[in-house]
Amino acid sequence: MWAYTFTIAIITYYAGVLVWRERDAWMDEIHDALPFPEWISYTAKLTALMVVISLLQLLAGGAAVVVQAANRYFDFNFGLYANDLFLRDLSLFLFLAVMAFFLHVLAPNKYIGYFAFIGFLIVNTFGWEGMHVATRMVRFASRPGLEYSAFFGYAPVREGWWWFTAYWTAFCGLLSVAAVLLWPRGRETAWRHRWRVAGQRWSGGLRLAGVVAAAGFLGVGAWVFHNTKILNTVRSDEEDEILQADYEKTYKKFESMALPRVEEIRYDIEIYPSRRTAVMKGRQTLRNTGTAPLGEVHLTLDDDVRYTIEIAGASLEKDDRRLGYRIYRLAPALEPGGTRRMTFQASYELRGFSNGNFRATMVQNGTFFNNQIAPQIGYQGGRELRSKNDRKKRGLSGEVPSLPPLERNCVENCRNSYLSSSSDWVNVETVVGTEAGQLAIAPGSLLREWTENGRRYFHYRLDHPSANFYSFLSAGYEVRRETWNGISLEVYHLKEHAFNVGKMMEGMRKTIDYCARNFAPYRHRQARIIEFPRVAQFAQAFPGTMPYSESIGFIANLNDPEDIDQVFYIVAHEIAHQWWAHQVLGANMQGATLLSETMAQYTALMVMEQQYGRDMMRKFLKYEMDRYLRSRGAEELRERPLISVDAGQGYIHYPTFPF
Repeated sequence: MWAYTFTIAIITYYAGVLVWRERDAWMDEIHDALPFPEWISYTAKLTALMVVISLLQLLAGGAAVVVQAANRYFDFNFGLYANDLFLRDLSLFLFLAVMAFFLHVLAPNKYIGYFAFIGFLIVNTFGWEGMHVATRMVRFASRPGLEYSAFFGYAPVREGWWWFTAYWTAFCGLLSVAAVLLWPRGRETAWRHRWRVAGQRWSGGLRLAGVVAAAGFLGVGAWVFHNTKILNTVRSDEEDEILQADYEKTYKKFESMALPRVEEIRYDIEIYPSRRTAVMKGRQTLRNTGTAPLGEVHLTLDDDVRYTIEIAGASLEKDDRRLGYRIYRLAPALEPGGTRRMTFQASYELRGFSNGNFRATMVQNGTFFNNQIAPQIGYQGGRELRSKNDRKKRGLSGEVPSLPPLERNCVENCRNSYLSSSSDWVNVETVVGTEAGQLAIAPGSLLREWTENGRRYFHYRLDHPSANFYSFLSAGYEVRRETWNGISLEVYHLKEHAFNVGKMMEGMRKTIDYCARNFAPYRHRQARIIEFPRVAQFAQAFPGTMPYSESIGFIANLNDPEDIDQVFYIVAHEIAHQWWAHQVLGANMQGATLLSETMAQYTALMVMEQQYGRDMMRKFLKYEMDRYLRSRGAEELRERPLISVDAGQGYIHYPTFPF
């Protein structure tokens, strides 16, 4: 809302001017004697203000079109402009204008009206968070954010947005009726007189409007409450912090507990994009790699997902649904070197609409989720609170969680990589189904593809054991393929986002060539870059596959030869991870990211230098230096040398090595 400070200032000022116009000009007695009802004055003044706001929106849209044309991008998408400027934003301004009018009608003078409205804006924006109230049903004019993507438009959040808009429209209808009933007319301004006059005005069309608005507000409110509070969960930041703290207090004692390790996995996944639903069935082989029998298996679960889990020879001993933690008792115990089969079903199903923004992983087009949806073995340190102040407030150690310190003759900490405490390299095979018209992608080589019952199925298998860290995607993709040195280079993208696909293919070729010559052969039969919706802005490397946000490369304008080629750089960095993290992977200790992120950064810079020369690299290094200096000011730990850098210190392990 505060991005429109100027427009809100216009509403604030002119709402007071319009409501108090006749009284400021000492014309109120003449005006009030005219033979027309109060709703005409209210409607005319509110309409005048909204016309001014609409003209401002039109001016902003025109300026945006000019800037877009100046950047030589001529797909103007006027429907998107109209939706954002004249539906999403203008409806917000209407709600604020109605509230401003209402407060000025109640105020004894114009300046108290200004003070009341500004105070209301501040309390409405910041007060609810301070009171740990998360529901949008009390935060005036609050609606789920409309996040646009070329993959799905506004589809995932559209239903919730419309219902909340109807809810606040009905409420503003009540405010408008109340403002007309209490509209000051004549010299008598005492509240006793105004209440009596309001009772006289409560008739005819005004009464009908009030009854309809009240019925709409209650009816829509009941439906919104049912969806957001009963079908879904509303939690404030305070409640989330309490859950995180309780998870750590209750189960941190199991963090170093010996547990079986995942060795082999078979997935059968059904994705239903139009319903925003996914069902993952898995069969995992668990092996005791230790020297003592194991009597328990501990699992951490996602609270948005429903699970059915069976472990051979195990019984459920504890099911903590509040904190998402289960303990299974093995009988008999799992002997050293022995294996057990674990089967599970993890189901995510959309239930109505939620209070907040949507779960970005499950969408109508562009579904993208990783294997963290499956049950995770053991205590997960990633769920701990990271803020020093929050930890103290919740009765935890003030130390921010970090990787274990380096030690020369380590035992326990060297058993795990910093990516996983429950697996080493694993074999993965996946059959994934999706709706007709979409392609589904999983790790490994595509063995076969078929259609069954109107759905498309794809069978993938990793070419060799890899890190237990991968993703699954489904969307209506165009695919550009090229076989190079026996490797299938593939870019999965939306048809309208082909601008930089050639540059991505070149980045893959150059980086694989550099790494194969200087480090080791590329281990996969394919290298895939896969576009996903702009609800997140990152690229990430999984075995042989690299999901890449539409917002940071696929729609980038690289026409200026003086610009740093971020698309080529990001591709080089993520491809480099196929060596640094997916061949060489640091232990769960400080400095682990030196062997992954820092070395991937070094590799990307060397490839960039070969491609663009040293002058461009100096410009890039200046950019990295600025990024480093900006970020170090927000450090909550302490700045460490690269050899002992923590996983969360990206401002160190990314840019500092080249310096």
